[in-house]
This record gives sequence, C-alpha cells and structure tokens, in this order.
Amino acid sequence: GAALHADAQGLKVAVFAGGDVGGTCVNRGCVPSKALLAASGRVRDMSDTAHLKSMGIESHGVTFERAGIAAHAQQLADKVKANLEMSLKAKGIEIAA
Repeated sequence: GAALHADAQGLKVAVFAGGDVGGTCVNRGCVPSKALLAASGRVRDMSDTAHLKSMGIESHGVTFERAGIAAHAQQLADKVKANLEMSLKAKGIEIAA
C-alpha cells in the first residue's frame, strides 16, 4: 500500500521486507485470520439446520479438516504475497530482503 502510493506520487521507492513482503498482515495476521474466520462462518452457517430447513435445505451434519482449513489460509496468504511482489516489481520498486 504505502510503497505503491509513494511510487504513484513520483517518489523513488525501495521496500525492506525482511524476507516477508507484506509483513505481518499478509503473512501471519490479517489475511490468514480472515480466511480462518470465513471458513468458521461457513461451518456455522452450514450447521444451522433449522435455518437451512426453513429454506428447504436438509443438512446431515458438517465436518471439517482443521489442517485443510489452515492450508487454505496459508495458500491465500501466499497468493496475496505473490501478487504484492508482482505489483511492486512491475512498478520497478526494489525489494530488499
């Protein structure tokens, strides 16, 4: 965000990523947390058999794999990180580890 904004203002920009472009938010915080919350919300919604039945949908239980949900969150974080790196590089912004 800030690096792209600075670049748009015509400033020379370099990003010191410390190995993780996107920092805590993309890699360990906001992005994976929101993915986990979205998955838990879907499980909750699919477990509400009374609500589903009111819409003509029958559910016979919901199961989930914790490791699969965690892997999905990590894949999403990796994708956001890769897209951010691509955007920075496309603008000619130097990324220092």
